[in-house]
Parts: sequence; C-alpha cells; structure tokens
Amino acid sequence: MAPLPTRSVWSWLREYWLNIRRIRFWVAVVVIMYTLVGFFVLPWIATGFAVNTVADDLGRDLRIGAVHTNPYTLTVEVKDLALEDVDGQELIGFKRLFVDLAWSSLFKWRMIIPTARLDGARVYEEQFESGETRFTRLLSDFHRRPLPRNGSEGEIIRAEQSGPTVPLALEDTDFSLDDFILADDAVSPFQISGRFELGGKFTFDGKVQLLPMFDLAGTLNVDNLALVLVEPFVQRFANVRVDSGSLSAKGELRSGPDDPLTYTGSARINALDIAEQAGGNDVVGWQALAIDEINFRLGERFLKLSIIRLDQPSARVFIAEDRCTNLGKLLVDQPSAPDAAPKNETGLFDIVIDGIRLDGGVLAFTDRSLPLPFATRVQKLKGGISRLSPGQEEPARVDLVGQVAEYGQVRINGELNPWSPLTRARNNLVFDNLDIPEFTPYVVRFAGRRIAAGRADLDLSYVLDNGRLDASNHIVLRDLKLGERFEHPDATNLPLTLIIALLKDSDGVIRVDIPVKGDVNDPEFSFGPAIRQALTDILQSIVSSPFELLANLVNGDPDELAKVAFTPGSSGIVPPQREDLDQLRAALNKRPELAVELPAPYVPEADHPALQRQQALAAMVERLHQAGIDVANPSLEAAATSEMLEAMFTDRYPQRELTDVRERFTTAAEGEEPEFNAAAYREYLANEVTAAQPVTKEELEALARARADAVRNFILGEGDVPVIEPDRVRPLTPIEVEANGAVVLEIGLAAE
Repeated sequence: MAPLPTRSVWSWLREYWLNIRRIRFWVAVVVIMYTLVGFFVLPWIATGFAVNTVADDLGRDLRIGAVHTNPYTLTVEVKDLALEDVDGQELIGFKRLFVDLAWSSLFKWRMIIPTARLDGARVYEEQFESGETRFTRLLSDFHRRPLPRNGSEGEIIRAEQSGPTVPLALEDTDFSLDDFILADDAVSPFQISGRFELGGKFTFDGKVQLLPMFDLAGTLNVDNLALVLVEPFVQRFANVRVDSGSLSAKGELRSGPDDPLTYTGSARINALDIAEQAGGNDVVGWQALAIDEINFRLGERFLKLSIIRLDQPSARVFIAEDRCTNLGKLLVDQPSAPDAAPKNETGLFDIVIDGIRLDGGVLAFTDRSLPLPFATRVQKLKGGISRLSPGQEEPARVDLVGQVAEYGQVRINGELNPWSPLTRARNNLVFDNLDIPEFTPYVVRFAGRRIAAGRADLDLSYVLDNGRLDASNHIVLRDLKLGERFEHPDATNLPLTLIIALLKDSDGVIRVDIPVKGDVNDPEFSFGPAIRQALTDILQSIVSSPFELLANLVNGDPDELAKVAFTPGSSGIVPPQREDLDQLRAALNKRPELAVELPAPYVPEADHPALQRQQALAAMVERLHQAGIDVANPSLEAAATSEMLEAMFTDRYPQRELTDVRERFTTAAEGEEPEFNAAAYREYLANEVTAAQPVTKEELEALARARADAVRNFILGEGDVPVIEPDRVRPLTPIEVEANGAVVLEIGLAAE
C-alpha cells in the first residue's frame, strides 16, 4: 500500500481525533476510567494485594471489611481491618482508618496530609513462657519470608507455641493527625487515646516533627492503668504475680534530638498487691503511692523524684525451716553477665529522691527456723527517710515509728548512705513495751526455757564506720518470769533463775547493757553470735561474782558482804560485821526475788578448845556462886580464884597431888629462898582443867547453828514485821570448814 501524504495524515487526524468533539469524548473516557479505577478497581486491587501478601509472606489471615478511595479528594478509607495470628487470635485491627492526601502533594513533591483519623483500633500482644511474644514472632516470620511450606499438605510451618502469660490488649484506640507535611521543620498536631482490656486508658495530645530529625512532644495522661500488664516483665526478675494495682500519670513527654526520652510530670500507683507466684501469699503492696514531681531524662541517665508518699504500705518476710527467706526464693536466677562494657558506653542512672514518707505501714514477720515458730506484726508504721542522692555529703535521715503486735511500739531513727551502707551509718532502734512471751522462740535457743510473762524495752544503737561496728544494746525487762524448760542443744547452762533474781530490782525491772564491736567486712563476723557471746560473758561475770553486783547497789565491799567471821567458840556478831549485814539487808531489799543461804560453819580444832574453856569458866563461876564468893571478873587464871581452881583440878585429877604440881613451878638457887611461880602454876592448872572438859560433836553443831541463826535474825530485823521475808533467809545444816584464824560463814545466794 502506498504511503499517505503528510498532508493527508494531518487532515485525517484533525478530522477524526483532534477536533473539539472528539477531545471531549476522550476526556470523558479518561474521566470515566479514572473514576472507575479510583473508586472501584483500586480498592479491589489493594484489598487483594494486602490479603494475599500477608497470607503468602507471613502465613496469617488479614480480613478487610471495606476499602474506599476517592480519586478526586485523594482520600482513603479502610473499614473493619483485622490481622490474625497463627492460632486465630487477632493481633491488630481497627474499625476505620481515614487518610486525606492533599493535591498539593503532587505538585510540591512532598507528602501533605491535611487529616488522618484512626478509630476503634485494637492491639493484642502476649508473651509466652519461652520469652517470645506474638509480635516478635511476627517480625521473625517477616524477616525469613517466604515461609517454608509442607509440600504434601500445603500448610505453613508455624513456630511452636508455649503456654501464654498475661496478654496486653489495647482497645478503642483513636488516632488523629492534622496538617501533616513531610518537610523540614514541619510540625503537625496529633492526638491518640485508647483503652486497655484489663483496665485503664490513656491519652496523648501533642505535636510531631519528622524532618530533619524526629521530634515528638505533648501531654500524656494515663488513667488507672492495670499493673497486671507489667507482670510478664516483672517475672523476668522475680517469681511473683501482680494481683492488683493501677497506675495514673500526667505530664509532658518528649522524644527528640536532645534526648531520646524525657518525662516531666506526676504519677500515682493505687491498690498494689504483689504476691508469690506459687504459694499466693502476699509479698508487698500499698494502698497508694504518689509522686508529685518526676523528672526523667533517658539520654542523661537521670531520674529525679519528689517526695514519695506511701499510704498503708505492707510487706511480708518469711524465714523457712532451712533459714531461706521468701524474698530470696522469689528472685529469678539471671544468666551470667557478659564482660563489662567500657565506661564510656554504659553507666548507671543517677537517681535523686527528695524523700520517702510512710503512713499506716504494716510488716508481717514469720520465722520458722527457730525451735518454736515465731510471728509478729509491725503496724501503723509512719515516718520517712530524707533526701537520697548519689554523692551527697550528708547521709540520709531515717525517722520511723510503728506499733509492734498489740501494745508494743518501735521507733527507728538514724543516718545511712544507701549507696554505701557499710561506710557510714548510725541507727537507733527503740522498742517499747514488747510482750516477751511472744519472743519465746528466740529465747529458748539461748535459755532453754520458755518465757511465762514479762515486758521489754530495747534501746539498740548501731554505728558503722568503714565496716567497723560499734553497737550498744540497752535492755530493760519488766516482771520477767521464766516458764517450763525446753531442751535445746545450744542452750546455756548458766543458772538463769539466780541471774534474774540478782538483776531484778524492787520494781521488778532488769537492766542489762550489751556492747558489741566487730568488723562486718570480716567473713567470720556474724552479729547474732556476737550478741550471744557478749550476753554470755556478762551473765558469766554475774554468776562468778554476784556480790560485786550487790555491793554496787549499796556502795559496799563485796568481800565483806559475802561472809561473816566468828571468833572460835562464839556465835556473836561483832559491830563491823553488823555494818556489813546492814548493807546486805539493804541490797536484798533492792532485789526482792533474791534469797540468801546461811551455812552453819564450825572448825573443830578451833571451836573445840574454845568451848572447853567456856565450860571450865562456867563451872568455876558456878562453884563461886555456890560458895558465896563474889568475884568481879572471874577468870581461871586469877589469883582470887586460885583456891577454886585447885579444887576443880583435884576433882578432875584426884590421883595427882597439888604439892607435886607446885614443886614443878618452884625454883631455888643455892643459898637463896625457894621462888614459886604462881602465875605459871595457875595457867597450868587452868589448861588442865579446860582440857578435861567434854565437848561433843552435837555441841559443835549447835554452835554452828547458833551462828547461822544469829546472822539470820540480824538480817530479818527486829519487831513483829521482819524487814526481810523469813523464807528469803535460809539457814542450812552444820558444815565443818577449814580453820582460817576465825570461823567464816560464807553466805550463799539463791532465787526465791
């Protein structure tokens, strides 16, 4: 076919294609096609592409209720979208997504979104026992797409699922974005709000900038967020469950080029209850925790909190039979940490707390590691701790007061450095009016006795200086009474009943000071055994020198209080001994549960001749009286009684002639008159008469009893009402003691 001339071609085009009527036709065709594609074809293609892509690449079902596009207004609307997980659980979904793209985006070659709305969005996240979550599993499937398939059945091979823990479900989430422009320094306002299925809702009203760097800032408001949502994260560190609790917060949140995350605002946690994951017993909780000001800067690794106010906090400490604590058992073993990162890469947070205030706190304490189970409660605990800050020069002050059991009270005050507690600390714990029988489980290990009754006040002061402990323990016990015995291998063998009687004053009060010193950095040092040893040393010193304690009460001499010395053959108490017994009586008045034991001593080699001489003199006095002879001071060796002494000698020794005896004491020098030594003669006769006096053991024991009775009568006092109760002064059976110049009665002590 011959080619058409150029003119003919132009004419043909002008007639059939370029005339005004034909252009209108094609414009109409284009408009119709644009409309059809924009309103009908594009939604269908987009829906199918999205559903098929998710199914092929992720092995999950995507459901879309409807997609609407408007090619003239450049708006897109998606309704009732839902993405399901491999087990059919919905992961994400929403009721309606609406996006408005401005026409200026096409001309300016930048994204401009006048309006974007997301209504009724839903998010469901869940962590499994393996540590994997639904979304991390989704991401792992996305990275390894396309997923391998089973060729025979055509099913996607899906990851094995372990048992779930607490899910995170976000519902009724709404999002709006206005006047969004993808350009440098363009700032767009947006709002987002939502509700958690387990409780709580949030709103965020702010602005966002994407270029040249991401910058987001706005007001975050969280209302009663259920803390059970954080249970999976807490369980990474502790085997606990969050039974209740809600978080509310309001403040300014920002993420930008200066700091990846900052928050300035307040927070409050209400009705928190954390319990053991297995047993279900409560561990810690509170009615309310409030922080009025929070300043958090992630980039600077800085957190500053205003005063933390705790209303009705509670905690439970339990010591099992094997001495393990419930808190220790709750901790999850962490994998060994990798080599420490360089200091310039990581660092600890600087945490500053303006203080902590407690009101209505309760601490439940149980100890089953003791021979007898023990439990008590500290309640109505209030007070606080002052500012806590790393590097602060002054230590934090502690000031707390609470109720122990039903009628006791505890006060805690002092200073501590929480970042280095062993460097410098001073604490004073004062317990008032404790019911001692309640603490029997701790006593029986030392005493081997139960506590029947009594109250205690404890003033415990502890000072730590670079690990050196200097502690003083002032203990006041009132009306203490020991109960029945309780066998324990570690119990002391000290006479506790006597010790209590020695220590208890007339008001029924016992005061003991127990100092303890040591180095807490020494692995051999343990505070409990140190206290036990210090107490044992004190009690042993009391038992070994009980009269030291009594002498201190009356400013007396312990050696003189402990004994009474008698001259041989006598039961009379001389004046110096009376003074000592007066002091002993005064000491007994100050120790009303203490009794004295009076052994009846005698020394045969000293008392026997003394009694003989007393009998000889008594016989002479009787003879003088019968003869009617009056001698002012009768004596065996006196010249005035020599005739009577000779008569007594003749009666005792009739076979011996007095003339022979006189010759033994008569001397005569040559050429001189014989000289008679009358004094030596009378002394000889007196000794012979005395030696002839019979003294039986019964008489020696009677003398011994007379001595004990003399001391007892003096201590009891005179009058109808004894100064000391009679049963507190106990004479004992006669006992033969060693000679020591005088005959000494060693006073013993016993509990009443």
